[in-house]
Formats: sequence, structure tokens, C-alpha cells
Amino acid sequence: MRSSFAFDSDFEHFESEPPSATGGDHSNTAKPATIKVLLIDDSESDVRIIKKTLQLMDMLRAEVWHAHDLVTARSRCNDQAFDVALVDFCLGIDTGVRAIQDLGGRLGSAAVILLTGMPGQDIPEIAFKAGAIQCLNKNQLNPVLLETTIRSALHTHALEAKLQEMIVDLELANRAKADFFARVGHDLKTPLNAILGYSEMISLQTFGPSDLQKYSDCADNILAGGQHLLEVLDNIIHHAASQSSYAGGRFESADLNDVVRQAVSMMDALASSRRHTLDVSLFDWGIPVNCQKSVLTQAIVNILSNAVKYTPHGGLIRVSSSAGKRYSEVRIEDNGIGMSKEDVDIALLPFGRVELPADVTQDGTGIGLSIVQDIVSSHGGQLEIDSTSGEGTCVILRLPTVQSDQNAA
Repeated sequence: MRSSFAFDSDFEHFESEPPSATGGDHSNTAKPATIKVLLIDDSESDVRIIKKTLQLMDMLRAEVWHAHDLVTARSRCNDQAFDVALVDFCLGIDTGVRAIQDLGGRLGSAAVILLTGMPGQDIPEIAFKAGAIQCLNKNQLNPVLLETTIRSALHTHALEAKLQEMIVDLELANRAKADFFARVGHDLKTPLNAILGYSEMISLQTFGPSDLQKYSDCADNILAGGQHLLEVLDNIIHHAASQSSYAGGRFESADLNDVVRQAVSMMDALASSRRHTLDVSLFDWGIPVNCQKSVLTQAIVNILSNAVKYTPHGGLIRVSSSAGKRYSEVRIEDNGIGMSKEDVDIALLPFGRVELPADVTQDGTGIGLSIVQDIVSSHGGQLEIDSTSGEGTCVILRLPTVQSDQNAA
């Protein structure tokens, strides 16, 4: 009887050869597919038979690695990945069930096929519960049956892998949806509570019949809350539109300066309520651009909104426009809290939330800059953000310039 060392050396790795074309009439001349097979079996005679059967398969070429016990099998798996694992049900004092579990079962990288010469219906049932995809009777083994079983196992294993990926994706999507609704619910409720609260103060004349200044302040806060609520809703609508790259939107010729003026006018009241100075400096002549005007206005509003919200009261926000031969620019600078480079990357992600200082309120859904980036990309433009934590932010929105007599000169 051979020593276990000699046996393992003889059968450690074996490459089967497809049948010779002269050995029979093979009308199918397609090149055989190569698969890596791990054979876990402690019977020398069975190993020889199985390898010979693998060698005689028609359209599969098997590179075979052998393991006579679980320790060797684990070592083989650590060295490389296998497409198929053929596992004997009886492995000395161990069982094939443990080997199947070590291989990861149906979620492992290899399609597991159990081999058994023992009668009874319990063994296949045990194997399937452990994670095997197919079960073969050694006593009925032949090249056609083995090849068909391997092909079926590989196909099933691939389908199950895709199904598992879909399950993971669906779970992530479900969590993202729940998180989205939680954030949106909070972001809609916060300004609405302010609107209702200040409206009630005015309705009940909380400050008496003659304190007009306090009622005027309440009205300003209601206006700011309403604008914030409108911004949240606009962002949600534009995010939904961005999923189809703003498909169906009509591009038209517009003056970039007019777009900037409209965006500034929409944010002027909120900036005033926070005592910010809006310094607007536009190009001396009109800047023709081809755009979806309402969508582009929303992009500039989103940038201005961030500048207003994340600049301490009494800050300075500069807005300027310029025209170049290739690109025209809108530049928005603030002296607010700023962001690190890592924070900028997070802010550009859909629903990305940058961790802010404790004294700064987190407003919005976290999709404002992501929407801006989508809008700019849909217009063939570029978005640049230069920000330093504690020093402020500069956002540059670049759009392709439409040539005219003035800017061509």
C-alpha cells in the first residue's frame, strides 16, 4: 500500500486532455472550455476513476487539484480559487458536509458537487442543506453525466451569485430609501414648523397690537422658512429629473447674466435675513449660453443657498460672471465655514452629509451639490470647488460659450 505522501504527490495536480479528434467522430470543433476543479476524496481508486472520467469529457477541459483531507483542501483553497469542487461524502473521520461548509456552500466561489457511493435519500438532502448544488452517485459516473452535471452546477451557481448580488443591492436600496424618507421628512418638517410657529405668533398677536418690528421679524422668518421649504422640494424634483439626465428638457439660447440675476433675486431675502452682503459683479455684455434656463437657475440657486446657509451671520458673498472663448463662468465666493477636500468629495455624492461644527445647523437633503454637478454635466460644462475649512468656499460653474460677434473679438 502506498504511503500518503507518495499518493498526494502523484495526484496533487492533474490536467485532463480533451479526446483526440482521431478517437471518434466529433462534428463539434469548438475549443473546450477550461475549468479549475478541486477534487476532495481520500480513496485512491476513486480518485483515479474520477480523474479518468474528467479526462474523457467532451467540451470541458479540467485542471484538477487533489486533496485527500480537509486540511489539504483548505490549503488548496488558500492558494487559489476553483470553479468546481467535487467532494466525497466520506473523508475518513470527517464528512463531506464539513468540506462543503469550508468551501462556503452555495455562496462560495466554487460550485460544489457531492460524490457518494452510499445508497439512501438522506445523503443528497444533507448535502443540499450544507450548500451543495448537485449530487452524483459514484457508481453511475460516466463522462457525459459528469460533464452535464458540472455544466448545470456552474450555470446554477452563476445564477445564484447574481441573485445574491441583486438581494444585496435591493437591501442597500431599501435602506437608502428609508434613509431618504427620514431625511426628507425631517427637512420638510423643520421649515414648516417655523412657518406655522411664526404665523401663530402673528395670528395671536403674541407681542401685542403695536410691536410692528417683531411682527416684521416673524414675517421675515416665515419667508425664509418658505424659501427653504421650496428649495428642498425643488432639489427633490431636480434629483428625480437627474436620474434620466434631464431627458426631454428643451435647451434654448439665454443670457447667462440674466440667469444669475434671477438666481440672486430668489436668494436675496434669505441672505438679507442673515445680514449677508451680496456683492454682484456681472460681465459688461451679455453672455450667450445654450441651456435649460430653469434648470441652470436651480443650479446657481443651490450654490448660493449653501453659501448663505454656511456663512456666519453678517458674511460676504461675491457673485460674478465672465466670458471666455471656450467657457463662460459663474463664480460664487463666500467667507463661510468652508470644507476640507474630503468633505467636498462627500458633498458631491447624492445625499452626502458633511459633518459640520456643533454650532452649525445641518439644513437640506444633502443632494444640492450633487444636483449642481449633474446639471453642469448635462450642459457640457465643468464644476470646480475650491474650499478650505474655516476660510470659505469658491464654486466655479463653467459652461461652453456660444460665439457671438462681441465675445469672438
